[in-house]
Amino acid sequence: MNLGFPIFIIGVMISAFHWIGIVIAGAGLSLYGNSIKSKVLYGAFGGLLVWLAFVAYLSSEGIFEKATQTGQLFALSIFFAVVIGAVSGLITAFKIDQR
Repeated sequence: MNLGFPIFIIGVMISAFHWIGIVIAGAGLSLYGNSIKSKVLYGAFGGLLVWLAFVAYLSSEGIFEKATQTGQLFALSIFFAVVIGAVSGLITAFKIDQR
């Protein structure tokens, strides 16, 4: 049984309070990848989904327009979410040699 999706959901919930949730969400989705490249892509997709949840929160509070007016700061939020998610995809890419 693959625990990737429950780990992803827990990561999204944690990301409401701390950025480490992006790492957990990306690592959770990367469990579905078969190669290092696919694990990084799954992790980046996890970061993108966390960012979309952030945008949904901003919209629900009615402050999305104010957030977009910050310009480059708002652009950095998507950049860091995707990059941190992609790097966290590498967490599950390495296997430990257990003898």
